[in-house]
Amino acid sequence: FRSRVFVINIAVRNLRNQSNKHNSMLIHATRFTMVHQKFSVHVENYITKIRKDINAYGALPDVINYSKCIKNIKETFDFRYIDLEFSWKVILVSICSIINTIVVREVHQSTSVPLEYREDRVTNAIVIGGTSLSRGYTLEGLSVTYFLRNTIFYDTLMQMGRWFGYRTGYEDLCRVYMTRSEEHTSEHQSPVR
Repeated sequence: FRSRVFVINIAVRNLRNQSNKHNSMLIHATRFTMVHQKFSVHVENYITKIRKDINAYGALPDVINYSKCIKNIKETFDFRYIDLEFSWKVILVSICSIINTIVVREVHQSTSVPLEYREDRVTNAIVIGGTSLSRGYTLEGLSVTYFLRNTIFYDTLMQMGRWFGYRTGYEDLCRVYMTRSEEHTSEHQSPVR
């Protein structure tokens, strides 16, 4: 679900003439590197499924009849983007143009492929991490954050809230998702799509 929101957000920003801007989604999972790696596999598999379906069926007129994955994206669009200035058909065309640019990156001490925001090309990244991301790491174009753990420290929550900052031209797209309570949070929970 959250990954679908992020895909739609990139498409919307492209349509708003922000195609030269970086986009980020954050999954703030846990402090354990091994769990980040497991989340990364799940998220990568899901993005790969979206990518395959968009590339195979995205240009077809009745696309939702061919792909449950794309049907789910449309349902997310219909539910979360009620007042958006673009129609589903326009969004789908934009998704087709950006879907191959989305990458999944882990941020921790054992990261093998670093996250980088280059000046010569746009980065559209789903970033998975924990403690490293809580300590001043800047995610450019952050529009979706998903916390898989709670904190009892008010100042930590306030600091995390500053991740969004000032988002010119896409303030309406920014979303924060959290687990409902600590009893629903597990260090080994699979990411919700």
